[in-house]
Amino acid sequence: MKKINLPLVMDTFFAGTCAFLLFFTAVRYYTKSVAAALVFGIAAMLLFGALGYLYISRKQNKKLIVTRDEKEKKLLSLHLSLSSDAYIKNLLRSMLGENARISGKKIIWDGTAHFFDFKMQPLSEDDVAQVIKYGYNGKKKIFCTAVSPQAAALAGNFSIETAAIDEVYENLKKKQLLPEKYVYEEPPKQKLHQRIKARFSRKLALPLFWSGAGLLALSYVAFFPLYYVISGSLVLALAAVSFVFGQR
Repeated sequence: MKKINLPLVMDTFFAGTCAFLLFFTAVRYYTKSVAAALVFGIAAMLLFGALGYLYISRKQNKKLIVTRDEKEKKLLSLHLSLSSDAYIKNLLRSMLGENARISGKKIIWDGTAHFFDFKMQPLSEDDVAQVIKYGYNGKKKIFCTAVSPQAAALAGNFSIETAAIDEVYENLKKKQLLPEKYVYEEPPKQKLHQRIKARFSRKLALPLFWSGAGLLALSYVAFFPLYYVISGSLVLALAAVSFVFGQR
């Protein structure tokens, strides 16, 4: 069952209501006709409600796509940081093209030696220096998670290109090479009843019992006994639930 997008519904309703009130009030004031004011007000509510719905839903979808892409980039960064060199070389070779070939620690394609250094920290000057020292007459390029400003400047001085995770992600996505399963993925979110159950433990039963009993006792001397009877009964019920269903 598809979830109702409550924020979108509320925003659309708010936009339509504002349009209705504005047009109804203005037309009623100038024409003195309630019927005409209702017609214009309802028409404005439908029109601006529809326009608001289209604008807000498009904005939400765009934000959702950006958020999902950023999350996948983080997962991909960790995935590549934890993966073996052999796996990364084969993945990059598939990404670069048919003529790409693996040669030691690099992938040669289109006259360029492609190196990689995936880790959670940005590429450093020492990492770039290792590539500079590596003997190769053609162009060089380094795939990595991120590049520090110092490393980017050093690489630029030696005409070495760098490609951070944004470029790697887009190329893998374009060629449908993104991993189906990442090395590490966030655990699924707990359902509501699981989160509520996790809050209860048998240790809460006794304090809740005494609190509920105290509230019921106060009902005999308080000016508003009904409040204490209801609240005390609820607390005692929670005490019973914690004792029976709570985690040990």
